[in-house]
Amino acid sequence: MSKTTQAYVPGHGRATTPFGPCLLGWDKQGIFFLHFYDGNLRETQTQLDMASECDPDCRRRSDQQAQNFADRIFDPHPCEALPKPTLRGSPFQLKVWNALLKIPRGKVVSYGDLAEKLGQPGAARAVGSAIAANHVGFLVPCHRVVRASGDTGQYRWGAARKIEMIRWESDALAK
Repeated sequence: MSKTTQAYVPGHGRATTPFGPCLLGWDKQGIFFLHFYDGNLRETQTQLDMASECDPDCRRRSDQQAQNFADRIFDPHPCEALPKPTLRGSPFQLKVWNALLKIPRGKVVSYGDLAEKLGQPGAARAVGSAIAANHVGFLVPCHRVVRASGDTGQYRWGAARKIEMIRWESDALAK
């Protein structure tokens, strides 16, 4: 199947990544949820957050399928198409998230630069709010957006994880 016609059997599962464990949720179109677990977020709460985003078909648990997706998403040198993210949000959020998908691995942009690219100069805070609402971490690369000063800024799963992701992608490109 081509990547545009690929259909998935809906489900969810836990997987390991270079940045810690995560919960993935997918429907027939693609990945709609990728959240990392951290010390402040219990697994049960993350599963409830994911369940609120999906239809009942996605409640089928398959940690093996989740790990298969994670292995492709977090391959430092992907040789096949990544699973497609399924994006659900406001028109502005979708605009921001689609712009994030165009930022190459190993590159970062500032919130202000991204706002300008969207034709919304001065909307850096609105861009930041849209980024914070992203439910498909890493696959929709919100970690590639930093403050104009170069500081990493806030990140739902911790600034240290964001720094690690940026470094990991840069190192993978250097090899």
